[in-house]
Amino acid sequence: MLKHIVLWKFKEEAEGKNAAENVRIVKQKLEALYGKVPEILSIQVQANGFPFDRNYDAALIAAFESEKTLKAYQAHPLHEEAAAFVKKVTEARAAIDYEE
Repeated sequence: MLKHIVLWKFKEEAEGKNAAENVRIVKQKLEALYGKVPEILSIQVQANGFPFDRNYDAALIAAFESEKTLKAYQAHPLHEEAAAFVKKVTEARAAIDYEE
């Protein structure tokens, strides 16, 4: 199993919403992909509960069978649509992928 973890730092304001509102929207958009994008084994988005200056604002934790299925997820039109919104509302991203 491959774990895919992404961290985002959100813009203070973007798309007419503040960072907290955009975190909720991103959570809804990405978690809604479960069941629609067959490669996803599990997916969740969590807002940071302790917003220190150096911390990121939210994390995506997702599981896939392999690197191949992760790439298929990333290329899926529904993911690309959600990712386009994420790019508009975030200012930094970090990620790690590992086999479990």
